[in-house]
Amino acid sequence: MITITFVVDNMPPWKQSPADEAERDRQVERKESLQRKAKKAFRVGTLLSTPCAVSICYSRSKGGSDSANIIGGVLDSLENIIFKNDSQVVEIYYIEWPGERD
Repeated sequence: MITITFVVDNMPPWKQSPADEAERDRQVERKESLQRKAKKAFRVGTLLSTPCAVSICYSRSKGGSDSANIIGGVLDSLENIIFKNDSQVVEIYYIEWPGERD
């Protein structure tokens, strides 16, 4: 079994379409930040081709979030970096807790 762990120090990318150009730019940066960390952590060289599990632990400073949008955005961002397609993800663990920052 392969375990890959990495920390991203900003908000996760969301699945939903951005409301405006500024939000689109923020989404691009969030996705790219996640992808940079994933590429650095996952040095196997070949994409996973078997079913896999994903755990997302999210510290949020204000309000609540839409977990489905976060999960979808994270999985979409990891396609062709860790696994071929997010349909390979057969188990998802998501936890969110209040923190001092996102």
